Amino acid sequence: MDEIEEIRSKIDLVQYISETVPLKKAGRNFKACCPFHVEKTPSFMVNPERQIWKCFGCQKSGDIFSFVMETERLEFGEALRLLAKKAGVTLQGYQPTQNESEKEKLYQINHLAAEFFHYLLLNHQVGKRALNYILQRGISRESLVTFKIGYSPPMWDGLQKYLHGKKGYALEDLEKAGLIIKTSTSQLTTHNPQPHYYDRFRDRLMFPLLDHRGNVCGFSGRVLDPTAKEAKYVNNPETLIYHKSELLYPLQITKEEIKKENSVVVVEGEIDAISSFQVGIKNIVAIKGSALTELQARLLRRFADNLVLSLDADAAGDMAARRGIEIADGLGFNIKVVVLEKYKDPDEAAQKEPEYFKEQIKKATNVYDFFLDSAFKRFRGQTPEEKKRIGQEMIPVLSKIEDEIVKDYYIGKLAQRLEVNEESIILQIEKSKQKITPTPVKSTQPDVQVKPRREMIEEYYLSLLFQTKKVERLLLAEEKPLFSLTIHLQLIKALEDYLGKNKKFSSQFFFKDLPAEQREVFDKLYLVDFGNKIEDGDWVEKEIRKTKNQLEQVMVREELQKLGRELRQEEKKEDLRLQKRIRSLTQKLDSLSKDT
Repeated sequence: MDEIEEIRSKIDLVQYISETVPLKKAGRNFKACCPFHVEKTPSFMVNPERQIWKCFGCQKSGDIFSFVMETERLEFGEALRLLAKKAGVTLQGYQPTQNESEKEKLYQINHLAAEFFHYLLLNHQVGKRALNYILQRGISRESLVTFKIGYSPPMWDGLQKYLHGKKGYALEDLEKAGLIIKTSTSQLTTHNPQPHYYDRFRDRLMFPLLDHRGNVCGFSGRVLDPTAKEAKYVNNPETLIYHKSELLYPLQITKEEIKKENSVVVVEGEIDAISSFQVGIKNIVAIKGSALTELQARLLRRFADNLVLSLDADAAGDMAARRGIEIADGLGFNIKVVVLEKYKDPDEAAQKEPEYFKEQIKKATNVYDFFLDSAFKRFRGQTPEEKKRIGQEMIPVLSKIEDEIVKDYYIGKLAQRLEVNEESIILQIEKSKQKITPTPVKSTQPDVQVKPRREMIEEYYLSLLFQTKKVERLLLAEEKPLFSLTIHLQLIKALEDYLGKNKKFSSQFFFKDLPAEQREVFDKLYLVDFGNKIEDGDWVEKEIRKTKNQLEQVMVREELQKLGRELRQEEKKEDLRLQKRIRSLTQKLDSLSKDT
């Protein structure tokens, strides 16, 4: 058994997927709403026997490796290493690609940088001022260790001396990691003709940014002096391993608590998250700014159904924040918003009055109430102009509510507070929809071709027989003429060869004997959803007879059509043998129809 097969044998696909996607039993399969696109009716199927999955909506499919690659946005080698570690398999034969090796090197560099910064903050004289500052801010030593907070020294080459001078990493690789910056050509002089590098982070508190798997992807550096003219925060640039739109701080630490609570509190910065964590709010993540991205929301959806936003007071009018809320709503989150009337942000609330902060989280308001209250706070709604401003802000929000009952409720609430008729709100919503001209978007999904009826019935019949292991029927002489598709006939021939050598049918070993072009077709047969009926022996027998009858009818109709075309030819109009054959087939079709 090779390493890949050993991993497959040790990790059950259903169990693995169910850790992030709520699967429900559906006969011999499991189903769920697809984790890769928004849908309301489940079309994502997982087959435990074949250890495969497929979404019949977006058409993505595969095995455990492809699932990990899709959900974690990894290359094959990265998925292989992740699953090998989970399965306890030592990899020896796999050679990583150049891109995978490059990523691994950047992770190593970032890990060492995080250790360097952390050591300086807690154990070196150079970090004493930063340590005193962060402790005075109310961040405990325990939190400094938990979150690996560090300090970048006030030097132009402090990190370089460690990573390049001591550890031997090339300066070009440190630049790729976003840790150092190369001087521009305009800065070169006759005395300094060669470009040189300087550290990106200098004299800053350092927050290592980890992905949910625990890899250090980048850093965020915060100035110690709040009056400094330079930027309060300096963040890593986008790199091969750091993508701002995907990362949630510090999900690698809080994801288990989020799962346990089935709820996640979203704040806007690292300090907000750490202060909240310190006072016991451990189902927390931070984003950069108030905009939750689709990738972040999809990642969170794997851990919780409920999303509690603790945003700045002006976030209701922030279009980016609204877009994030729309994304979360579209993914099926139950969304609420925390309003901190007494404090400017979660950090201040957690530091000064943690019980109040916890209570506000418990009392979090519905997101639409939040939008409504915020609009009235900012625009009052007393004069016609103020009412118009509130309407302009709320109409787009209401128009995007999919649930008609919820929409009707908030239309009534807005009309009541504005002291206008509900009809005027409804009219404005309709007008806003008319103004929006949809921009044609080229679908990134492959077009789903409608299969001919005979092909669909053949596939259904094969699925029924293979899933119930009644495959010997396919070897009967009367069965073979029912199939017309070459690929299906090839599959039956392969089955005949297999059963000639083996007494018992095994989908796993049969699959290994199949050529590549037949494997995909075979796997699809196991993903057809029969529901719980497939466990009912009587239903199965009736369904087999019914489907076989349908195939026979299709076969007879096709022959009748062919003979009808022949009879219309001038030289065959009086062909008695042809007429007799048509009458015989017509009688057979009538008999089959009665047996249905």
